[in-house]
Amino acid sequence: MKLIRILALLCLLFILPSFDYAIAQKKENYYFYRPIEYGSELMFNPVSALLNGGLDVLQSYNSSTRAKDINWKIGATSVWHSIKSPLYWINNYGWKKFLSQEVLPTSLDITRAQWVPNYALHLFCGGMEYRKLSEWFDYHKFPFPYLLGGITAMGYHFFNEVVENGPCIHGNVDAIADLCIFDPLGILLFSFDDVADFFSNKLYLNDWSPQPSVSLNPLAFRNFSHSFSMKLPLNATRRLNFFAHLGKTTLAGFSVKASHDEFISVGFGATQTGVWEVDETNGIPTYSIYIGASAGFFLDRNNSLLASLIIADYNFEFIRLNIYPGALFLAPYSPGFFLVVSKKGVFALGVTTCFSPVGLSIFVPHR
Repeated sequence: MKLIRILALLCLLFILPSFDYAIAQKKENYYFYRPIEYGSELMFNPVSALLNGGLDVLQSYNSSTRAKDINWKIGATSVWHSIKSPLYWINNYGWKKFLSQEVLPTSLDITRAQWVPNYALHLFCGGMEYRKLSEWFDYHKFPFPYLLGGITAMGYHFFNEVVENGPCIHGNVDAIADLCIFDPLGILLFSFDDVADFFSNKLYLNDWSPQPSVSLNPLAFRNFSHSFSMKLPLNATRRLNFFAHLGKTTLAGFSVKASHDEFISVGFGATQTGVWEVDETNGIPTYSIYIGASAGFFLDRNNSLLASLIIADYNFEFIRLNIYPGALFLAPYSPGFFLVVSKKGVFALGVTTCFSPVGLSIFVPHR
């Protein structure tokens, strides 16, 4: 078993540089990363991707966002023990249960549909994020950009599973499904130009994450989430589009062209408000989510998000407003702002700039 893992790692290390060579020959064809000087595209970088992707799940667990309260060591130990011996833990969990809930789209029952985020957020959105990160590294002239993109993408996926694991060491089949199946498949899938072209130029898939920030007293993470947008044109002029917002908050609605390069999008749907344990099999838990109603309003220019307002039936993030650098006026020093308000009126307020991958926030802790 150890030999198989070593061979798989070696294959990954050799395959990704080969994609580097093949894709770098067409590096002018950036499908997702665009070096423009405003909005969410201006704020996109590997650090923001690591923070938004890695910390996103904290919101679902209603966990403290203070750095010292996250179970880093326990989570890393639990996830590593799970992914280094995946067959052992799947045997204990049950292959039928694992495949029917984590891998195959067999049910829409929320207690047995763990496969939904695996496809939507890990295979498709995660694959897109890998390609966008790789293009970012390529544009900034890093060596082996697609290898670095793969490492960064797998890094935030591992970070995410560590945070999601919780306070106990246990078999983690969700981490196995994500890190051993869907995340690598996403990287492989979006290494092909035809796939990247379809999701970029037909579905307009993009990263619309908020502006991750930190507060210093206490040292904590603020305004993080891994969020994605998708637009499906409903006519040839793209004046009207079906709109979807994917992530912790999942919305569906319409996007309307407001000018030659700006769109206004509105969506309604649900947000994750908590996590609960459905059952336990041989010490391996199965989790599902609580949901609440949500609505979102978005303004973008050339698919770079300028401003967003999300209102959700969620105690800690009742209102989330993000205004990105370049939205108010175009200038190299144009700042961005965000405001997050809880149902009890507790708020986080922060400022961001393109000169730093993270912003600064003031916060009245709810814990």
